[in-house]
Amino acid sequence: MSSTRTHPPLRGTARAGQTDASVNRAETGRAMEKSPIIDAFKRMQVPLMIVGADGRILECNQATEHLFAYPHGQLVGRATREILPDASLEWLQAQIVPPAIDTVIKGMTGRTRDGDTMLLAANVTAWTDSERGLQHALVLRDITLDASAEKLARNQMKRTNDAIIGAGIAVFEYNRVTDTIIVCDQWRAILELEQSEPVDMRNEWRGRVHPDDLETALAPMYRCLAGEAGRVSCDYRLLSRDGLRWRWIRSDISIAERDASGTVIRINGAMSDITDRKSVETALRRSVERFRSTFEGAAIGMAIVTPDGRFLEVNPAICAAFGYSEEDLLKTDFQTLTHPEDLASDLAQFERLKAGEISCYQLEKRYFRSNGAIMWGLLAVTMIRDDENRPDQVIKQIIDVTERRRLSELKSEFVSTVSHELRTPLTSILGSLTLLSSMDAEPFSDEAQRLLYIAEQNGERLHALINDVLDFEKFSAQQMRVHLFSQPIVPLIDEAVMASLSYADKFGVRFVVHTPDRALRAYADPKRFQQVMANLLSNAAKFATEGSVIEIVTEDIGSAIRVSVTNDGQTIPKAFHDDLFKPFAQAAPSSTRRRSGTGLGLSITKQIVEQTGGEIGFDSPEGGQTTFWFTAPKNNPH
Repeated sequence: MSSTRTHPPLRGTARAGQTDASVNRAETGRAMEKSPIIDAFKRMQVPLMIVGADGRILECNQATEHLFAYPHGQLVGRATREILPDASLEWLQAQIVPPAIDTVIKGMTGRTRDGDTMLLAANVTAWTDSERGLQHALVLRDITLDASAEKLARNQMKRTNDAIIGAGIAVFEYNRVTDTIIVCDQWRAILELEQSEPVDMRNEWRGRVHPDDLETALAPMYRCLAGEAGRVSCDYRLLSRDGLRWRWIRSDISIAERDASGTVIRINGAMSDITDRKSVETALRRSVERFRSTFEGAAIGMAIVTPDGRFLEVNPAICAAFGYSEEDLLKTDFQTLTHPEDLASDLAQFERLKAGEISCYQLEKRYFRSNGAIMWGLLAVTMIRDDENRPDQVIKQIIDVTERRRLSELKSEFVSTVSHELRTPLTSILGSLTLLSSMDAEPFSDEAQRLLYIAEQNGERLHALINDVLDFEKFSAQQMRVHLFSQPIVPLIDEAVMASLSYADKFGVRFVVHTPDRALRAYADPKRFQQVMANLLSNAAKFATEGSVIEIVTEDIGSAIRVSVTNDGQTIPKAFHDDLFKPFAQAAPSSTRRRSGTGLGLSITKQIVEQTGGEIGFDSPEGGQTTFWFTAPKNNPH
């Protein structure tokens, strides 16, 4: 049957009082009643209608009336566009491309009697009747729900695909029966291939897998095909396309289908680039190995402890220090090992550490060894916190300082004993030498006078050394008492300068005091303040260029008064800066000996300043002046 687009006019004329529409419906009804397909139309359960040459509905079944919500008999004779707004006669015929006589149209808009719209699909067949002309039969189907489901499926598929691409996961399918492999676009992306590039994927992949890893990479597929496991994963190295680096790939293979006999015939796989994760894992493993090596090989005792004091891990050094085996030490805790008199101070610091008030702390405390002996340990404690900042583990390091403390106590006792035993007779000797030097009744010979002078000078030096040693020991042991009160600072400076004029005369220098405000006040111990000034002034005079001026400056810096002493002369070597305030330290021993000194003056000065609440420092740029400075607090530091 061929189709034609000839539209013959409808037969018959309108009677008086009848409209064209009523005539058409009547004519159409009489014509269709004679049609042999009427009974078939009425019995069909799918919506079906016939459109005449004038674009009106010649016939429809009850399913069509129900679809468009029209009462029985109310659709026949109506214009098709009343229920199919877009389906004019010309448009319907245009959808059929000769020599075909039918077509399928999806996405047509349908409109019910109430004005609601729906989405329809239609099977359209056209033919030409010898009497009635061109006709179209439409079998309709409501695809509104289908379209929604299809749209939802497309959206879900898009989201899934986006997620796969975002996660960098490539998928493939291998069909054992046809020996074919299908890969997604992401697979090509991981292999750094263009989407349209003609490449044998299996050979490309095999050629890029590290030779040492090829067996590992193929094993999951072989195991799944053999039915040994339902899912198998592995990691292997894949060479980048430029051949410059190896990338780590994670492969996950699973069984997708078996035949009736249970033989695996299809498998699925996923591949992802895990290079970054491998790098992190490698760095973490190396970090753990370094920590483990340091922990086990450390010369000092180290332990990992729970927040309640139980040992989790201990190293050999701490076992040796306490005299326990590792097994026995892990059964005890820090509270048991700590001397009762030192436990409270340690726990107080530990509570501050747990509360986050401090990040770590150190203290010296006593422990019990396995044999009951007392061990002095220098304890350093650091807290490790979990992801929620809660105390998780504690790192404790202990250095056995028992011998150091014993030697320190012996040294202090020895120095104190020797100093006191020397100072009393030395005072008598110096008094006798001074008396002999002042005797005029029986003058000594020049040789005797020279010997007396040498003895007196050496006695004074020895006396100064003994005093410095005693002061140093007292300050080091925190036994030197200071008496701080607020007072004018400038008069103390003037007094110190006057007392040091002998040094100025001896080394050919002058002292100049700059005091913009003579009313400056600070907390100081007058005696110790004078000792600090005497040490700084004498030190500046010794090392100043002969004929130069030493400047003493006072200034208000807010919370404290700063006093600085500046001299012109040889600057302090940079290599000696860190050791300058250490006891007995000498930048140039020969120069120091020429100018005399005990090597304790600056160390004592630093301890006095810090124990009276101030700070001390120096500036000595190469080729410039050297300035020593210290501060005295305006508010009582104690």
